[in-house]
Amino acid sequence: IWAGHFSVETPGHFSTEINSMYLMQDQEPRRFRSDEAFRVQLVRRVMRLSEVSAAQWPDPRTGRVRRTYRDFTPQAAGIIAGWLAEALGSTGVHLAKLELRDAEKAQQERAEFHRALVDLT
Repeated sequence: IWAGHFSVETPGHFSTEINSMYLMQDQEPRRFRSDEAFRVQLVRRVMRLSEVSAAQWPDPRTGRVRRTYRDFTPQAAGIIAGWLAEALGSTGVHLAKLELRDAEKAQQERAEFHRALVDLT
């Protein structure tokens, strides 16, 4: 499916990329040095879905076609990330909260199970 210049495998693939990045930021914040670093990586991941941001050329050494992606300046990435956050960021944050709630619930269930086992002995 083509959405503008983005080659998207399924309609939800684009939003899945964004939501996954927000989930990673919430669960593993050490992976990003700063909020600006997160925004740059978010834009990179989303732009990798686009054929427009890729350049290809044949590598005479290996005979393979090489692909490289154009990077944006941090200012441009910040603007694009702002658009993405405005469109889908709240969904990613909400999913991260749901994931945390589910993890806490599973941990509580394991603790209750452990207490029940201790009580049996």
